[in-house]
Amino acid sequence: MKKQIALVLTLAAFLMSACDDENPTIPAPRYQDTIPVQGNTIPFPRNTTSEPLIYSIHPNAAAPGTTVAILGANFSPAISDNHVAFGSFAAEITYVGYGVLSVRVPNLPDGDYEINVTTEGQVRRAPQMFTIDNSQH
Repeated sequence: MKKQIALVLTLAAFLMSACDDENPTIPAPRYQDTIPVQGNTIPFPRNTTSEPLIYSIHPNAAAPGTTVAILGANFSPAISDNHVAFGSFAAEITYVGYGVLSVRVPNLPDGDYEINVTTEGQVRRAPQMFTIDNSQH
């Protein structure tokens, strides 16, 4: 019993010293993170620059009015500081969180559209085209 108490106290002391404000411990960045999207876990690489990045869009085809997730990095935490366009048409941003922007697909005709995200004056184009398919209503 004494060994168990000593072990618990040692672990507690270790944890408390690891949380010392004067000597913060910063974990090494991982190359890949995951986030949940519509019941699935989607991997994406971590970014170390300050410009917005777009890793992928899920789903990559949808009808107007559908909400899609733009996975990336360095989005502003304030919805109003981010802007998303399908081609030259603005999309409504419905949510912003760590590594994700949720947007409503604008009412546009069928076709493939570039998606651009603007944050703090910096524009980033998605790596793939987005397909608007009105038959998916």
